[in-house]
Amino acid sequence: MPMELLVITVETPWGRAEGFILEEMFEIKRQGAKLLIIPRDPPKEVFHKKAETLLKNAIWLPLIDLKMLMFLFKSLLTNISGWKILWTILFNSRSIRILIKNMVVLPKGFFIAEIVRKKKVDHIHAHWGTTTATMAYIVSKLTNIPWSFTLHRWDIKEDNILEEKIRSAKFVRCISECGKRELLEIIGHRYSEKVVVVHIGVKIPIEKSRGTERKRNDSKFTIVTPANLLEVKGHRYLIDACPLLLKKGIKYFQCMFYGEGPLRTDLEKLVKKKLLADHVFIPGVLLPHEELIHKYENGEIDIVVLPSIITSKGEHEGIPVSVIEAMAHKIPVISTNTGGIPELLNDGAGLMVNEKSPSELAEAILKIISDRDVWIKVGENGYAKIKKEYDVRVTIKKLFQLI
Repeated sequence: MPMELLVITVETPWGRAEGFILEEMFEIKRQGAKLLIIPRDPPKEVFHKKAETLLKNAIWLPLIDLKMLMFLFKSLLTNISGWKILWTILFNSRSIRILIKNMVVLPKGFFIAEIVRKKKVDHIHAHWGTTTATMAYIVSKLTNIPWSFTLHRWDIKEDNILEEKIRSAKFVRCISECGKRELLEIIGHRYSEKVVVVHIGVKIPIEKSRGTERKRNDSKFTIVTPANLLEVKGHRYLIDACPLLLKKGIKYFQCMFYGEGPLRTDLEKLVKKKLLADHVFIPGVLLPHEELIHKYENGEIDIVVLPSIITSKGEHEGIPVSVIEAMAHKIPVISTNTGGIPELLNDGAGLMVNEKSPSELAEAILKIISDRDVWIKVGENGYAKIKKEYDVRVTIKKLFQLI
């Protein structure tokens, strides 16, 4: 009998978020498991077109409704384990904000447990260590079905009852060594044997010689930053680097910022101030996953630059899947030595510069633009790294072995 796996997400397969985990969902099915997806608070629309094929594996439920609340009250009247869960959440939530977030998903967790009993699920896995993991924890406690969860980046720092969750989980997956170190700094080493690093996997395209099959668009060299417009992504430092390229005589480039976020207005003002309207474009939209991959496949992007920083609040980059996917298509990548990025770009798999350094960004871009051999070599090295360490077929097989 094939294993039946419940995956709890934030929105997937609906909504805009989490496009980077779609390939993992597809690979779970390809490797023969039965897949059931229940998102925490999904919108109504499907943003990533390829996610439509996952709708038959998913159950749409609101975040909370009267039916869930009634079921929760009924369960608490008849099930002592429900009170134990409630007490654990009340006692271990380290702030009022985190407690409120956990209490909001409590009714849905109880409701999903009843669905899971009828579905005969073998294992539960949650993406993110915050309230999605809280829901999975609740379901596991009520059904005695083993569970696990994936920690990405900011969800480690939030520390939503992580130690208790790890204690009860079969294992916890970090997507980078950097994330694992940060987690162990928070919870200590008591459960370190349960913490494993399994990268987010991507689909590896059929290998082809980019150097002979595709020419660079040297008349309009396209630089793309596929990231939401957030401080941690460091867009402003790439904008600051562009005038330096112009001073070097590089005038045939364009920068495209594909992403949404609160910094759009500030970044547009900076572009205007720097007189870069002919070179930097901020559509202010998140590209559907399949459209970004289509641009990679069709050679519409010449470099991916992610000028990430460590913010004053300590926020930093994990291992960005959009960058992994670019490397899988032999697109050279430039980023900074922050967070989990060195783990991805070491050994010549990409070019790394110091954070918040427009001059170093400009030098790295110039190096790739001015030397076609470097452009090819960095792309080939990146592809080799992804093929070896980030193949979704391998990463999902590792997860199944852990399960």
